[in-house]
Amino acid sequence: MSYDSSELPSDRRGPSWSTGHGPTEPPGPRSGPHRTLRMLRRAYRWQRRVASLTALGYFAVFLTLTVKAPWLMTRPGPGGLPTGLVLALVQIPVTWLAVLLYEATAYRLVDPLARRARQSYPAPVHREGGR
Repeated sequence: MSYDSSELPSDRRGPSWSTGHGPTEPPGPRSGPHRTLRMLRRAYRWQRRVASLTALGYFAVFLTLTVKAPWLMTRPGPGGLPTGLVLALVQIPVTWLAVLLYEATAYRLVDPLARRARQSYPAPVHREGGR
């Protein structure tokens, strides 16, 4: 699990070497463009977890059934196919469901936050003839 120090409560003052004028107070706790970036990171992290757990969770259940209940997996299922084979083939639609869930949450949650973060920070000015 990763921890983002920007999400932790901060009552520390900035380092004196950063400005050269001694300790400074942050403009406001959890406000402005930094808040938008924190929200974007949190939404993206949630999005990855849900999509991963959807696909990997199903696969883990399939593997657990294979090991713990082989009698169930070898029993004839629909169309005379073994239940284990049917569950293995269902893994493909479950993976596609995870991809669709990932895209839906990106469109609904992450993209608006990314747009807001992009508007908060002005585009860098590029110099001509140099990097």
